[in-house]
Formats: sequence, structure tokens, C-alpha cells
Amino acid sequence: MQPAQITLSYKQVIDAHSTGEFETKVFEDSYIEFLMQSQAYNLEKQYRTFSELKVQVPKSNSLHYKVGFAIGLFVQELGHRIPGVTDVLGSMSLPFASYLFEIIDSDIIDREQHRVSITYTTPEYTLLGLVGDRLLLLSPEQQEPDLLPATFMLSLPPQMIISSYKALQLQPQL
Repeated sequence: MQPAQITLSYKQVIDAHSTGEFETKVFEDSYIEFLMQSQAYNLEKQYRTFSELKVQVPKSNSLHYKVGFAIGLFVQELGHRIPGVTDVLGSMSLPFASYLFEIIDSDIIDREQHRVSITYTTPEYTLLGLVGDRLLLLSPEQQEPDLLPATFMLSLPPQMIISSYKALQLQPQL
């Protein structure tokens, strides 16, 4: 296999059944913010769900962005590490370079229907090859050039994809 530069994207879905401190905070604060922000597009409360609201009032699609501000500090507290995603040894949490918040659906009456997602995108990694179903990656965080390259292995969870791929040209060794 030829080495390649890749980025990975991981989608975390958060709903009423999610556990963990981070997930609970994101669920609670995004629901409260959704209730407040959606009022501007639903003055007479004719639309109960976000899905209905998007169809009837296309400008309400900006709620993804507006509600996302409510969870920004919680994401910042993660220290640019994707929650629950580690290398195969469990010793390194996978970093992210950016994230995207989206409202999957919500309901102004039934909070159990509130579902959101956060898609984390990693910095670029060098994919050296595959070992079984695992990716062999070169760590971009290595700071000391005199050391052997730091590699790690990652199993792709179901919610993770390779979001960009660029084959690298091998340089001949002299």
C-alpha cells in the first residue's frame, strides 16, 4: 500500500439516553438553547419538531449554527480530544482539529426527541498501511525529529470515516 495523507471524521450522536458528563451537558444546554432560539422562527408555535420547522421556515436551518454556540465551552473543555476514541492500546485519545454541531431533530414539547450530533475532524495523518482491520498511522504530534517516527494503530469505529485521502509519492532513497 502506498502511504497517504488522510483526515478522519467521527460523528458522535447525543440524545436523551446518552450518559457521561460531557454528553449530558451538551444534551441539556443544546435543548434549552434550541427552545429559546427556535421561538424566532415559530412565534405561534405551529411547528412542534425541528424537521417540520425546517420544511416550513427554511431560514430556521441556521439553528444548527446558533444552538452550537451553547455547547462551545464544553467542546473546548475536551482539549481537542475526541471523547471515547483512542488508539488500539487505549493510551492515546485521538485529537480533533475542528468540529461541526448539528441538530438531528428536536421537539418543543418532548425533550426525549431531542437528538444532536458533533462531527469531529482530525488533523492530517500519514496512513502507512493496514494491519488487518486497523490503520497504521504516523503521529503528527511528534516534536523531536531525531527520534524514530511515532506510529500508532487505530480501529475505525462504525461512526468514523476517512474524510480526505491523498496518495503520497514515494521519494527514492539515495
